[in-house]
Amino acid sequence: MRPIIVVMLLVDLGIVLATAFGVAMRKPTPERLRPIWISFAVSLLIGGLTSLNIASDHDGQPGADILAFVGPMMIGMAIMGALIALRERHGSGAAPTA
Repeated sequence: MRPIIVVMLLVDLGIVLATAFGVAMRKPTPERLRPIWISFAVSLLIGGLTSLNIASDHDGQPGADILAFVGPMMIGMAIMGALIALRERHGSGAAPTA
């Protein structure tokens, strides 16, 4: 396996774990009640696009197919994070009461 593929797989793992840890384990403070979704979206988008670029440049090599799978997954997670940030910015994040 090429070293660039191994490094990118580790970077992708780090980004996904940091995002999961930030969402699941972060304690809310009075200044910031929720996670910073736009920061998660930007890091996931950059990681996903880089993974796709490396996967396309190293097509057929071991590990490139994993990067080709992880890239779109991270881009989808980035789109979801951006949509959550947009919802929170417009104030419609509260659930309706019956």
